[in-house]
Amino acid sequence: MKKMHLKRKTEPDAGQARAKKTRGRLIDNNKFMMLFSLLAAFGIWIWVAIEKSPVVDVTITSVPVQIDMENSVPAQLNLQMFGQTEYYVDVTVSAKRFVASSLTPADISVTAQTNFVDSAGTKSLQLRAAAANSKDFEITGLSQNYIDVYFDTYKEAEFAIEPKINAPQEGAVIADCMLGDPVFSRSSVIVSGPATEVNSVTGVLAVVTLDAPLSATTTLQPQLQLQTDSSETLSNVTIDSGDSDVTMTVPVLKSVVLPTTVTFRNMPAGYLNASVPFTVSPSSVEAAIPVEQVDSVTAISVGTLDFSELDSGYNRFVFEASDITDYIVTDKTTRFRVTVDMSGTTSATFTVPEGNISITAQQDGFASTVIPAAIRNVRVIGTAEEIAALTNDMLYVELDLTQEQLQAGEQTVQAHVIVRGSTKAWANGTYAVRIQSTAAQQPPASEPAG
Repeated sequence: MKKMHLKRKTEPDAGQARAKKTRGRLIDNNKFMMLFSLLAAFGIWIWVAIEKSPVVDVTITSVPVQIDMENSVPAQLNLQMFGQTEYYVDVTVSAKRFVASSLTPADISVTAQTNFVDSAGTKSLQLRAAAANSKDFEITGLSQNYIDVYFDTYKEAEFAIEPKINAPQEGAVIADCMLGDPVFSRSSVIVSGPATEVNSVTGVLAVVTLDAPLSATTTLQPQLQLQTDSSETLSNVTIDSGDSDVTMTVPVLKSVVLPTTVTFRNMPAGYLNASVPFTVSPSSVEAAIPVEQVDSVTAISVGTLDFSELDSGYNRFVFEASDITDYIVTDKTTRFRVTVDMSGTTSATFTVPEGNISITAQQDGFASTVIPAAIRNVRVIGTAEEIAALTNDMLYVELDLTQEQLQAGEQTVQAHVIVRGSTKAWANGTYAVRIQSTAAQQPPASEPAG
C-alpha cells in the first residue's frame, strides 16, 4: 500500500504580513497620499528651481568700497586720506534667480587699488569687485570703475588768534568810550590737516558781530575763521582750540585825567603805614580805563619799584608809558620820571652769616643745596638809629628757586637780603649765592595691579 505524502502549505512570515497590511492601509489612506504628493511635488520644484532656474541680472545697491591703508604704498610714504573716506557703488551680477533673490551688499567685496598712489593730491583709484562668500554668481558690472580720493601728509601748525569785530552802523561802543585790546581765553590755536592746505593758512581770525554798541566790558564767543593767501575753501582743515571754546573779552574804556603814582614792593614794615617821599612827572595823565572802574580808580601807577633798588639820598627812575598794561595813556606822554627822596637815611656794610642762608623752595626736577659761604659787603640802608642797632645775625637770605634757570652742578643765583628785627632798614641791591644742583631722582613707575 502506497504511502501518501501530504504537502504542507508554507505559512507566510508574520512580520511581512503586517508590513503588507500596513502598506495597503497607507495606500488606501487619502490623507497620507495627499501629504506624500505634496512632499514629492515640493522636492521636484526645488530640483527644478536649482537645476533649471533661469539666469537673471540684478543690481546690488550701496556696496561699500574698502580702502585698506595698512602696509599700503601711500601709508609707507606717510600719506593719509582726507575729505571723503566712505564710498559706495552699485554692482550688477548675473546669477540663477534663486541665488540672485538672496544677495546683499555683504556678499560682495569691492576694493580700491592704492598701488600707484605715490604723491599728494587727488588720485583716481581703480575698483575691483569679487564674491565675498561661496554663493554662485558672476559680477558683470559696476556703477563706476574709479573713485577720486584725496591723499596728503598730515601737518599741524600753531597760529596766534587775531580779533575782528564787526560793529553796527552807530559804532562798537557807546559815546565817549573806546575799545580796548581784546583779551582771549587762549592766545593761539592748532590748525591741522593735509599739509598742502595747512601751508596755505596765513592766520586765524576770531570774528564777532555786534548787534548794538557795547556799554561795558563784555565777554563774547567768536567764530574762528582761517585766513589764506587765496580764495580757496579749506574743507579738510580743522582748528583745535583745546578743551574749551575760545572766548574774547572786549574792554570798553573811558578816557579820564588822573594823578600819577608809583607802586612799591618789599617795603620794610615801618614804611607800610607811612608815606614814602616821591614825585612823578608829569603829576597827572589822561588815560583810558575800563568804564566799570571809573568811580574806583583814583590814580594811575606808572611802574613798580622794589625797595632793594633804593639807596640813601635821591633816587631817580624813568618808566615808559608804553609799559603800562592796565590802562592806556591817551595824551602825548611817552615816559614818566620818578624821584624817591631817601635823604634822611644812611648806609653801612654788613655780612650775612653762612648759617643764615637757606633754600625755602626747590625747583621741580632738581635738588639744590647752598655752598656754605658768608655774603660780605652787604649795603644796608636805614635811619642812623636803625643802622646802629643792626648786627650781622639780623641779615638773612631765603632762596626761592622755582623760577631760576637751573642746571646740574655749581652755579650762581642772585638773591635779596632780608633785614629782620628792624622796621626801617633794608638791603640795597642783590647778591650772589653759590648753589649745587643735582637732577632729582624720579620715583619708580608703579607696578600694574595684578
